[in-house]
Amino acid sequence: MGHHRFKPSRHERYREPDAYHDEEDGYGYRDRRSLPALNIPGSVIVAGLVLWSALALGVWWLVDPVLAWISGAAGPLADTGTGFANWFGLGAEANALRDAANIEGLVGWAMGPVHFLAKAALLLVWVVGLIGLTVLPAVLRRRRAAWN
Repeated sequence: MGHHRFKPSRHERYREPDAYHDEEDGYGYRDRRSLPALNIPGSVIVAGLVLWSALALGVWWLVDPVLAWISGAAGPLADTGTGFANWFGLGAEANALRDAANIEGLVGWAMGPVHFLAKAALLLVWVVGLIGLTVLPAVLRRRRAAWN
């Protein structure tokens, strides 16, 4: 167990009497102090899952009103645009373009897929967060063990 070219394993370091000191050996390696084990109580994980789920549920409930507001705002915004076009003397062309494009119908048609994609994306983010919060203690423990 003398000095050699390779860094000692974590088991060898703890057998040496001075392994808990943060000193450099002759080869440039530092012995790290032992870190306390990371223990996250289960109640903290459950509380995090409940908060994450409550946040996701709140956003889930907000999707419908926000999309309805966007859909309802399309007509007045198109009218505002034609008002600006009238101010510049392009009113007839802007009115014809707005009527041909059928902005209200187009936005109403597009809200169906947007609604589906928004809720599916929200569900996916919720599941990924749920898995992440569940696996977090094991990942931190493994990471802490790799640093020792």
